[in-house]
Amino acid sequence: MITTWRTVFCLIILWGLTAQKSTGITLNGAEGGHFTGKYVEGDGDVGMLNALNAAFESTRPSPNMANLPLLYKRDWNGYVEGPVWPCWWIQNTFGATYSMMPFLGEEPYASWIGNSQAMWFMQMGDGVRKDGRGLIGPDGCLCDAAYYHMNGGSKNGFGDPREKGGAVGQEIDGKISSQGVWFNQGDGAIDGDWFIGTTVAGLIMESDRLLVRHDITAAKERLEQLKRVASFLDSRRDPKVNLLIGGKGANLLAPSYAPRKKDGSIGQGYLTELSVNYVAGLERLAEVCELCNLPADAKTYRSTAQKVREALPRLMTPEGYFIRGEDLAGTRRGIFGAPEHGYFETQPNHFAGAFRVVDDKANTKIIRFMLDKVKGPQEPGSFAPHGLIIPNYPGYDDHAGEGDMTYGFWCNGGGWPAHQGTMDMACLRAAEFVHPFKAWAAMRPMMEAFRAETPLRSWGLLPWEGTLKQPYNLVYDCWGASGGLLRGLFEYEYTAKGVRLWPHIPPGITRLVQKIPASYGKTHLFIAATGTGVPVNAMVGGKLFPIESDGSLFLPLDGAEKDLTVEFLLGDAKPGGNPVNKRQIAIPSFQDKTFWNLAAQLDSESQSVNFAAAGLFLNSMEKAKLGESFEAGQARVVIEILGALAERLRLASTGQLKIPKLDQISPADNEAINKLYARQARIILGGLQDHLKGLSLQRYPVKPQVLQLAKDAGLLEQ
Repeated sequence: MITTWRTVFCLIILWGLTAQKSTGITLNGAEGGHFTGKYVEGDGDVGMLNALNAAFESTRPSPNMANLPLLYKRDWNGYVEGPVWPCWWIQNTFGATYSMMPFLGEEPYASWIGNSQAMWFMQMGDGVRKDGRGLIGPDGCLCDAAYYHMNGGSKNGFGDPREKGGAVGQEIDGKISSQGVWFNQGDGAIDGDWFIGTTVAGLIMESDRLLVRHDITAAKERLEQLKRVASFLDSRRDPKVNLLIGGKGANLLAPSYAPRKKDGSIGQGYLTELSVNYVAGLERLAEVCELCNLPADAKTYRSTAQKVREALPRLMTPEGYFIRGEDLAGTRRGIFGAPEHGYFETQPNHFAGAFRVVDDKANTKIIRFMLDKVKGPQEPGSFAPHGLIIPNYPGYDDHAGEGDMTYGFWCNGGGWPAHQGTMDMACLRAAEFVHPFKAWAAMRPMMEAFRAETPLRSWGLLPWEGTLKQPYNLVYDCWGASGGLLRGLFEYEYTAKGVRLWPHIPPGITRLVQKIPASYGKTHLFIAATGTGVPVNAMVGGKLFPIESDGSLFLPLDGAEKDLTVEFLLGDAKPGGNPVNKRQIAIPSFQDKTFWNLAAQLDSESQSVNFAAAGLFLNSMEKAKLGESFEAGQARVVIEILGALAERLRLASTGQLKIPKLDQISPADNEAINKLYARQARIILGGLQDHLKGLSLQRYPVKPQVLQLAKDAGLLEQ
């Protein structure tokens, strides 16, 4: 709807009133009461409800904190690692993307994540293609990172921002200036193994994305590439042992893995995380095959997954946790407390829990060992000394020796917030709520202060010193800490025929309503929970359904365009109702110059941009029943970013903009942050125009009606 600037200003004030009031959490219900936020509403522990609201807020345009739309890259019309990291990495996005995926089904977020991940497959190994180091990757091998840089210049959001003009042509012509990919870990030596850890992680993420999207045509287009990925991974499976073999730098947080032989050379081993994630990847690939009506292929992948799962106990200890791996010569690494290689490796353990590679009992046993037993006199004392998980405790005595391997930095004990996502999911599944909320409490102030960086030195405490010279920091990895809470509440196991939910509600919360829906195709799932204790029943679309014996609820769905309410009833609770919160924004009228000229006051390149055309276009698209489309979604985000900027400026002018002061971390430049909002609104609008003109990297067709509405609104020339 089009409305006046006065109405918008009132809505902005309401936005501020419903925003979070504190960054603390109580975890014990001491601050019990009712909480009403923009994204979450409920009763009980106000601190925890507040934290969940902020976690959702980080995924949408926000005046208060670093948020996902600020990580848009025009070259490929999708997400980028960070303002000075102009590629898309697998190891850095894994836990963050997987944990947020149910909430990336709305447009333009669904297309953005799809376009970003597509670059891994557009440049995947084929036995011929050379990467940035001259290496020819085997067929089916994915990568460390990939990018495409289009002509158009850095002022328009194209190319490498670290280079003059982006090191691309300055005219927006839809042509690729450069592209790149790396088939082994780009920071390690060139003699490292292929990046098997990222290849299997990419299989999980892309299969999960296709299942969330539930677009059969798109799934069929990607399936042959996914099969090639699976074939490459299976070529690394020992057929006698049924475990995957990896060499130097093959692990996800590479290049730390180095199974050194007695003569000092580096060999190969059964690296546990590869086999754990291979099970998860094959099970999700099997569902994609089902979606594409290939049941025989699905059966084959499930059979292989089961063989690997049955072999995994070889890589466990009597205490029930996974070791890092076993060399082909028999040396076992990652047995906590052992005189040699006696560190604890966190990755395979929380991956196994998050992806249900192990059962509930085994997952709970692992989480309790991690939190209760993995402690010691060596600095920093545990694997989460500052709230966020680190990959190992204590330090490696067998790393590759490449890069800065000082314990507490980078791959050897540095903080990687992206992987907090899977750790949070494994914890919530085990009814462990303290650690995930504490991790988000550690990350949230960094995001509110725009000093969200990764990996974190000093065992997850501080950004790299060099990055603090930048006016602000925001890196996609950091969303693992918020995303893990969000997916962990209900898990969301996507299949070809529906989604299975497992509620994991903190006991201090007696009522939870999520106002942002999860997606299954074009179906929007509005989920709530009422009561405390064990989930007994659920109200689905107003009808009562019992919870299954494993505590889950399966929703048979076809992905059709509709809204579906799901309310879990815990203990003896009665239904509290679950409203459908339809996403609407106020669109200022064309005459509201104050609003539409806001970006031009901060960003000189925005002075000639007609932002009001985005409002007119969105209004026309909604009237034409096209409000769920990618084009409408991209226009909507432009307006939301401008609204968030207006609110940010209002808060600052009245002394209400709360910017946490971080110990040992210099404050960000607030003026530069405001300019970032203005610039991103312009760049995202430009990306929409590229798409409409057929100049985007991904040349998706545009309906003639949409093109005409864009012309009528002034987005395109008549």
